[in-house]
Amino acid sequence: MLAATIAVGTDAWVVAGFLPTLAGDMAVPTATAGLSVTVFAVAYALAAPVLAALTSPIRPRLVITIALAVLAAANVVCAASTVFPLFLAGRVLAALAASMVTPAAGVLASRTVGERHRGRALALVIAGLTVATAVGVPVGSVLATVTNWRVALLAVAVLAGIAGLLIHRTAPNPPAGARQRIAERLAPLTQPRILAILVLTALGMAAAYVPYAYVSTLLLPGESGWLVGVLTAYGIGAVCGSLASGHLTDRLGSNRTLTIAYVLMALSLAALAIRPPAIVAVVAAALWGTASWMQTPPQQHRLLAAAPVSGPVTIGTNASALYAGIALGNALGGILLGAGATSMCLVAAAGALAALIWNRVLSFSLRPAAVAATSRPSHD
Repeated sequence: MLAATIAVGTDAWVVAGFLPTLAGDMAVPTATAGLSVTVFAVAYALAAPVLAALTSPIRPRLVITIALAVLAAANVVCAASTVFPLFLAGRVLAALAASMVTPAAGVLASRTVGERHRGRALALVIAGLTVATAVGVPVGSVLATVTNWRVALLAVAVLAGIAGLLIHRTAPNPPAGARQRIAERLAPLTQPRILAILVLTALGMAAAYVPYAYVSTLLLPGESGWLVGVLTAYGIGAVCGSLASGHLTDRLGSNRTLTIAYVLMALSLAALAIRPPAIVAVVAAALWGTASWMQTPPQQHRLLAAAPVSGPVTIGTNASALYAGIALGNALGGILLGAGATSMCLVAAAGALAALIWNRVLSFSLRPAAVAATSRPSHD
């Protein structure tokens, strides 16, 4: 399962490593090229609950295998594109495939381990996304620099194909689950408490991803060679933040963990806004990545506490909110690109502070539910 989500994560973020070159080859502005990140995230957010419901009666191993094959084909389409609309179509197809992989991988993991190890298995599935930001995206950027961006996308296609083969040959093959209706997957959106939590997910991820696709513009002229270092630092921070967040949530609760994340995000983005020397930008990027990926575990904790019976469905909806936030942040980054990197980062920092305020309001509104569900009022 880890291989599957590494492939998905690499595909989702790899474009950020060669966006200016892609824009030049396609003869479109950089902000227009950035739409490829936005449409991927939008397609993922909209398709995930629908496709999860439609594929629920199919064995999860088969779903993952087919989806990874489609993901590989989509990257071949993108690599072969000579016009931007075709490239966008390939990115939409890739998003549809990716939106099936992660939920199915979670189902497969939860059905093949005992209750005692279920949390670890699910954490391993999510870890693939952060590992991809630490390894896959920088490697893709290096390939795009040494060769060209088409080779980087072909490498992602090969990675997806290998991951699909590994899943097909080695993963357990539990039976399919009960058929779900699309309305069941969207039911959390009708519950005010759940909706309020999902809004925070979208707001926090939007703040985190305003400058991400345009990370190359955060470096001073003459320091473009540091781009791989910045991406690697962000990815390492993402892994550390994801791992540390689970422990912090258990010890401090969701509210305090998210407070740390949003303060750290605001400070790191403010530091990047002043266009510091490259070595400082690398450190700030590591803190930015840490803060960005500290958000998911405490949000999942809140969702399970607020709706313990429908936990798996609400967790899936949280993934859609996450990608909706990424789409919103990237679209805002494209709008602000002409105003410069400083404006992008300051708006992103302001978004982090807005998430901090919303988190505080949310902690008070959810306190009765948290007390009932966990008997630990001080943690939420």
